[in-house]
Amino acid sequence: MSIFVSLGIILQYVENTILFTPVPGGKLGLSNIVSVINIFLFGGPNALVVSMLRAFLGTMLTGGVSALPYSLAGAFVSTISMWGAKHFFYPGLSMVGISVIGACLHNVSQIFVASIVFSSGYIFSYMPILLVVGVICGFVTGVFARIFGNRFLKRKDIL
Repeated sequence: MSIFVSLGIILQYVENTILFTPVPGGKLGLSNIVSVINIFLFGGPNALVVSMLRAFLGTMLTGGVSALPYSLAGAFVSTISMWGAKHFFYPGLSMVGISVIGACLHNVSQIFVASIVFSSGYIFSYMPILLVVGVICGFVTGVFARIFGNRFLKRKDIL
């Protein structure tokens, strides 16, 4: 678990320091790769612990306390939704599709947190943009998760 938490933090750090996103609040979500692979390798409960630890530690290292509610809510909702999607829809829904669901619901949960923080419902008008970003970024991270996840799944005996 600690290796996955560490990998997630590294990917979050790389994304926050190197990658630029033109859409405010939109991120590629590289650490989602770790969450998706973890769901397939070790199951939902393990993935949830790893995601929450990664979100907490990674945010404290890169984003600060003000970003913590957004990060924790996004990690929790996306991991639970991906776990549920895998449980109910896999193999009909691929690893990429599961990643897209996680990315979109991550963004939805962050909009809900923002509406509470800012005490405004107007923030929901931004949701369509973040859902488009979620589909695109979830697809990209899902492809990477499938590539690396298949390598892990073929060698699960060494983990």
